[in-house]
Amino acid sequence: MIPRAKTRGAFTLIELLVVIAIIAILIGLLVPAVQKVREAAGRIEFSNQMHQVGLATHNYHDTTGSFPYYYGSPTTYANGMVSGSGEFLLLPFIEQDNLYNSTQGAIAYSYNYSYTYNYSYNGSSYNYSYGPYNYSYNYGYTWFQAQRAHGTLKMYVNKMDPTARGIDGASSIMMNYNVYGYNMTMGKITDGTSNTIMLAEGFTNCAQTTYYDYSQYGYAAGSHYSYANASSRLWNYDPLNYTYTSKSDYNYDSRVSPPIYKYDSTYTGSGPPYFSPYGSYNSKTGTSVPFQVKPQATNCDPYGAQASTSGGCIVCLADASVRIVNPSITMTTWTAAGTATGGETLGSDW
Repeated sequence: MIPRAKTRGAFTLIELLVVIAIIAILIGLLVPAVQKVREAAGRIEFSNQMHQVGLATHNYHDTTGSFPYYYGSPTTYANGMVSGSGEFLLLPFIEQDNLYNSTQGAIAYSYNYSYTYNYSYNGSSYNYSYGPYNYSYNYGYTWFQAQRAHGTLKMYVNKMDPTARGIDGASSIMMNYNVYGYNMTMGKITDGTSNTIMLAEGFTNCAQTTYYDYSQYGYAAGSHYSYANASSRLWNYDPLNYTYTSKSDYNYDSRVSPPIYKYDSTYTGSGPPYFSPYGSYNSKTGTSVPFQVKPQATNCDPYGAQASTSGGCIVCLADASVRIVNPSITMTTWTAAGTATGGETLGSDW
């Protein structure tokens, strides 16, 4: 008789749970490592993009004699003029000549807005509404205009910017308005090109609420001033194509003691891709930070810089070199590096 082979029974419940636990631990160890590798690769790729935009700025300067203005339209009306953001002006210098040339046409001015104002005073209410109002006008001159340009340009978008997806004209590269100012030249950067921030990373779509508690001024509890600003920073922003929606609610009642004061306002629109080197202010905490680190899109300063990773904010200096600024940098040093002619000495945290 042939002996029967020994067979092993099925996994016990305890053994199965142990295996699942081991797999869970391995996944828990692997995911952060993969995330770090992705962030590192993303930083390298975006740093290269920012470097290319820095070089394009230098080429623009060599061609025209000055930096592109971060946004604007010529004060002189003539054929061949340009209206758009500074990044729109850089299109021919980042191999986007065809896109730039496609925007040439009769200069058009368009203005679209909607405004609502609700007003309540001692129990009496008043409501005012304007729009949607649309206005357009052709000047008869042939210009290059950003409002005719559309699409997503890889050069301007950071893959780690969670707000850029699906946005026409999205930009994650913000111009320092102290450098991309009117008629700004390389020679005017007296602080030194290697000590001056020219570009910084930021989020395309930002929304932030400024809130002030008015109960501290003798008004009833809950009295406040609140302003919510939601803005998209776009490379194809055109100051001659202005669109926004605004709503305000005001309530004041002096029949009670202490009186009640409430003001709430919301604004939604678009603007050029720029940042202020004077930091981001949080009205609820009363503090400012040089730049925000991975903020939520609903608590994102549309005038500041945003780091897409916890490692720091990627910046391009005026000499076109790129570096990562540590989140621990002080406001004093960040602001000093953001001014072109301040004469400040950068701190040891630079």
